[in-house]
Amino acid sequence: MVKEEKEKLRRELIEKRRKLPKEEIERLSLKVIEKLKTLKEFKRAKTVMLYYPARGEVDLRPLMEEVLQTKTLLLPKVTADNRLLALEVKDLNSLRKGAFGIYEPIGGKIFKPEKIDFIAVPGVAFDRKLNRLGMGKGFYDRFLPRVKGFKVGVAYDFQLVESLPTEEHDAKLNAVVTSTEILR
Repeated sequence: MVKEEKEKLRRELIEKRRKLPKEEIERLSLKVIEKLKTLKEFKRAKTVMLYYPARGEVDLRPLMEEVLQTKTLLLPKVTADNRLLALEVKDLNSLRKGAFGIYEPIGGKIFKPEKIDFIAVPGVAFDRKLNRLGMGKGFYDRFLPRVKGFKVGVAYDFQLVESLPTEEHDAKLNAVVTSTEILR
C-alpha cells in the first residue's frame, strides 16, 4: 500500500513541477536560497553539499557560486554500482552530464558523508515531520543516515504535504526549506 501511495504522489508532483515556467523556477529558487543562507547551520558550515537541478527541481546554482568563494562545495555523483558519492567541486565548468542526464563532477576529492557539515537535498515531496519522498531509487535514503551534519530538504510550497507514507529505510531530515517557510 505504501509503495502505491508513494508512486501516485510522485507522478502528481513531478508533473506539477515539470509544468513550472522557467521564470517561476528562478524566482522561487532565489527565495529558497535566501532562506537557506539565514540558517545558522549553513553559516557555520565549512563543507556544503548541494545538487545540480534536474527536471524542474529547486535551482541552487546561484548558491553554488557563493559557496565556492568561502566553503568547500560538494556535489553528488552516482557510481556504476548505484552508490552516491560526495565529490569536491572547484569549478562549475568542470561538470559533465552523468547518470540520469544530471550534471555531476567528473573528478575531485571524494568526501565521506560523515565529513559533510551541511547538505541540501532535493525531493519530490516533504512533510511537516521532516520526512522526504525522493525519486524512488534510494540514493539519498542510503547516503543520508551516514551524514552527521545538518540535512535540509529544499522544495516549492506545493511539494510540502501534511503527511507522507513512510517506510523504515526512508531518511529523516533536520529541516525543510521552501520559498515561504523553514520547518524544523
